[in-house]
Amino acid sequence: MSLWGSKSSKVMMLRNVPLFKGLSQKQLEQIARLVDEVEAPAGKRLAIVGETGHELFVIVQGQAVVTLPNGRKVRLGPGEFFGEMSLVDGGPRSATVEATTPMKLLVVGHREFWQLLDEAPSLNAKVMRTLAGRLRDAEGGATA
Repeated sequence: MSLWGSKSSKVMMLRNVPLFKGLSQKQLEQIARLVDEVEAPAGKRLAIVGETGHELFVIVQGQAVVTLPNGRKVRLGPGEFFGEMSLVDGGPRSATVEATTPMKLLVVGHREFWQLLDEAPSLNAKVMRTLAGRLRDAEGGATA
C-alpha cells in the first residue's frame, strides 16, 4: 500500500513531476511500480559528499539544500531530483543534500534507475541535460 494513497494517485503525482512529463500512462504505471515513497524530516541528510550513492531522489513535497564542496548552496524543491550522478558513473556523491523542511520523496534504486531509462528512453535526454547543467554550474558557468 502506498504511503500517500492509491496507485492511481501515485501515477497522478508522477505525471506532475517535470522529469516524467510527456510519458505515457503505461510508462507512468511502470515507474510507480519501480519507485519507493519515503518521508524525511527537516534536518535529515539525504546524501553526503564522498559517500557511495545507490539511489536517485525525486522531491514530491518539501525543500532541500545542496551544499557543494566549494561551499556554494543550491535550493531544490518539488519536481527536482538529485543523486543521478552516482548512478550514472558509479562514483561517490558530489554534494551533501539536507532536507530543510519535512519532505516526501520518490526513491529510485540503481537497478530500477537503469530499467527506467531502458523503458522510457525520453528520460535519458532529461537526465543528461540535468547532468550537463549541473556540471556547468559546478565549473562556474564555463562552457566547452
